[in-house]
Amino acid sequence: MSKPANADGKPQPAEEKNDPLAYLSASRLKSYLTCPLRFYFEKVLAIPKPANAAAHLGKAVHASLASYHTRLWRGEDASVDVVAGRFGFEFSKLEDVQPVRWEEANDRFDAMAAGERLVRAYIADETGRERIRPIGVEVKLEAEIPGVPIPLVGVADLVREGNRLTDFKTTGVTPNPGLEAWQHELQVTAYDLLIEENTGTAVSEAELVFLVKTKTPKIVRQTLPAPDATQRARFKALAEVYVRGNERREYHPCPGQHCAWCQFRNECRRWKGGDAS
Repeated sequence: MSKPANADGKPQPAEEKNDPLAYLSASRLKSYLTCPLRFYFEKVLAIPKPANAAAHLGKAVHASLASYHTRLWRGEDASVDVVAGRFGFEFSKLEDVQPVRWEEANDRFDAMAAGERLVRAYIADETGRERIRPIGVEVKLEAEIPGVPIPLVGVADLVREGNRLTDFKTTGVTPNPGLEAWQHELQVTAYDLLIEENTGTAVSEAELVFLVKTKTPKIVRQTLPAPDATQRARFKALAEVYVRGNERREYHPCPGQHCAWCQFRNECRRWKGGDAS
C-alpha cells in the first residue's frame, strides 16, 4: 500500500494536530457531527483531560491485537501466552502518554485483567479459522476526495488479502448488528475510500470484530458489504459540512445522551453563544 500518512513515524506538529482543516479523519468527522462545541474543546483548543478508563482499555487491546497480527505476518511466535503476556506492557506504555482517571483503587488492576482476557479470547476465537494473510496492520493511509479541499487520513486496524477490512471494537454490551452497521458507516466508508485510492481496488468486505467485556469475554463478528454509491456520496456531503463548519468556526453544543460521558461539561456551561473562543 502506498501514500502513508506520517510515514516517517514522527509525531505530527502541534499546529497540525490542532488545526481542524489540516486533514479529515473518520473520528474527527464523527466527533464534529456529534457535538461541534465538544470537538472545539477537544481537537482545536486541545484542553488536556485524563484518559477515559474504557477508552484506555480499548487502546491497549488494539495495540495487543496489532502485535498479534504483525507477528503472524512476519512468521514470528504469535502464541497466546506471548501476545497476552505483553498486554500489561502496552497498557502501562499508554499510561505514560496520557494519565488515566481511575475511580476506585482496584479499577486499574481489574481493567488489566479484563483486557488480557479479551486478548486471549480473541486469539482463541481465531484458532481454527481460515488464516487469510494480512497485507497491512495499523496501516496509515491518505487520500484525496474530489471537491473536498483537505486530505482524508486514517489508520486501518487490519487489511487482509482481497482488501478485506477488519476493525476492532471493545464494548461492554453485546452489539446490535443493525445499529452497529449504522453507527460505524462513516468509518467503514472512510477506509474504503482510503484503501481504494492506495491500492486501486475498493474494499471487498468489512468485518467489525466486537470484543465484549462480559465476565466471560465474547467475540462477536459482523460482516458488512463494501460501501455503496449512496454511502460514499453521504460521506462526501458530510465531509463538506465539516469543512464549512470549521471554516466558519461553527462550534455550538448539541445536547444528547453523549453528554453523560463528556469531559467538557464545565467548559460547555460557560458558553454564551457565538464564537466559542
